[in-house]
Amino acid sequence: MNSLLIAAVLFTLIPLITYLIYILAILKPSNSKIHAPDTQPPITVVIPTYNESEVIEHRIKNLKDIDYPTENIHAIIVDDQSTDNTVELANKAFQKYSISGEVIVKEKRTGTNASVNLGVGKASTDFVVTTDADVTFEPDAVNNALGRLLSDEKIGAVCGELEPIARKDSFTTHSEKAYRDVYGRMCSWESGLHSTYCFNGPLIMLRKKAFSPIPETKGASDAGMALRIIRNGYRCLYESSARFYEYITSDMDQQRRQKLRRSARLQEATLHNLGLVSPKYGKFGLFVLPLRFVMFFIAPVSFFLAVVLWSIVLGNINLLWGTGVWILFGLALLSGQWRSNLISSFIWHQIYLLVSLVYMFKGVHIWQAIERKKV
Repeated sequence: MNSLLIAAVLFTLIPLITYLIYILAILKPSNSKIHAPDTQPPITVVIPTYNESEVIEHRIKNLKDIDYPTENIHAIIVDDQSTDNTVELANKAFQKYSISGEVIVKEKRTGTNASVNLGVGKASTDFVVTTDADVTFEPDAVNNALGRLLSDEKIGAVCGELEPIARKDSFTTHSEKAYRDVYGRMCSWESGLHSTYCFNGPLIMLRKKAFSPIPETKGASDAGMALRIIRNGYRCLYESSARFYEYITSDMDQQRRQKLRRSARLQEATLHNLGLVSPKYGKFGLFVLPLRFVMFFIAPVSFFLAVVLWSIVLGNINLLWGTGVWILFGLALLSGQWRSNLISSFIWHQIYLLVSLVYMFKGVHIWQAIERKKV
């Protein structure tokens, strides 16, 4: 009994301490400052695509609508063997909205990471934006990201902040909104220490000289990009003023598939870059990356072991108490069905992380997108 109690306490402390560090960090007042760029140099916008016929024209039109000189924007669409008319619609949109652009159709489908490598490699400008086909930038998003990037030569990349858009309320959208509410503040705190690699892929502004090709089959493209840039001696920052919008699905199965893929690829990128745990990379190598490793790999296992052990320990005292642990767990898990809250979102996040520990070994660098809708 004593050994079970000690184990229950220890497994409880691991996720508790890990997330308490972040909670205390994000409760501190933010000293965020918007950096307006002194110049608007030519930029290349790289857009990996696969069956984006529903959104690609809207994506290109948005580049025309933002507060950035259209003549200083060149778009490169890297198409991953779409089976719809994405390529045709993209070429028409370039002409319709007078955007300089080109479409590169890959010889075979190799995934987003390979598309990013190809697109950034083809860019002829010093600054490159990578984005997705189904998002919409706020008018000042690119300027705010560029301003932050230009504020320090040691900054190699800056990512923007996602504002999720739900077409109808559901359990999945409640969970995602609660999660996103704190995600950005966590990444901003890591940026203040040194760097974050939990990037939002739909808006990344980078210095081309800081970029190195990312592994095509290892990890998420956005996290892999950030980790390579940090390895090259630069910082990677989260900029909350560079906002963009993305439709989030209300379908539970689609969200499950999306969450598992993202979690698995983020875990894979983390494992693949554990060599960055070193004083050479400052506070990122000594603190941020080790803390994220605990969060992604150790905390979810510890959390569910703690729930099981507490149900056993309390059940040995009184059967109703042991049963009560599972009742409380279930109520907390499902509470997001009625109202967005961090407890439900946290539990679901731990479930996704735990399942994706197995899922990441299945190879998910080529994937089927969720439903595409314009914001």
